[in-house]
Amino acid sequence: MMATPTQNHPKFRFRFLALCATGSAIVHITANSEREARSMSPVGFVMVFSGRLPVEVRHA
Repeated sequence: MMATPTQNHPKFRFRFLALCATGSAIVHITANSEREARSMSPVGFVMVFSGRLPVEVRHA
């Protein structure tokens, strides 16, 4: 059986401060890596890394 990417690479919740000319916001993006999270960030914002938190996996 082949392992899925999430079994080999745990997901994290990346926290960024998103800055643009009109203001700022805190953005949370769930991804495998900071690079992947940055690729999913909103267009037109400068993303400042703020933290990486583990995503909890809950089994029913």
